[in-house]
Amino acid sequence: MKSLKIILTVLSLTLFSVQDGFTQEGKQKEKEVFKTTKEKTPKKVKESLKDYSNYKISNEVTFVRKKDISVYKFKVEKGSWSHYLLINETGKIIGIETGEH
Repeated sequence: MKSLKIILTVLSLTLFSVQDGFTQEGKQKEKEVFKTTKEKTPKKVKESLKDYSNYKISNEVTFVRKKDISVYKFKVEKGSWSHYLLINETGKIIGIETGEH
């Protein structure tokens, strides 16, 4: 009886670990990241950067296509602080990444 409980415990742990492994593989989709420059971004995106005129804005920009819209990622610096601005192609700032995850 004791060996039956041990076998059932090992089987249940194995079953749960296999299920977790399959769910993690399914959720991880690689997004293709494209590189561009600040000058090649859309006009509306450049206009939204005017609010950050006191910041040093990197010329190297990356963007990702999400569904039907592109999201641009700019590195901005002011003094010793730096973060990333996420701006969609309509010029709306949709987020700020500080790197503190």
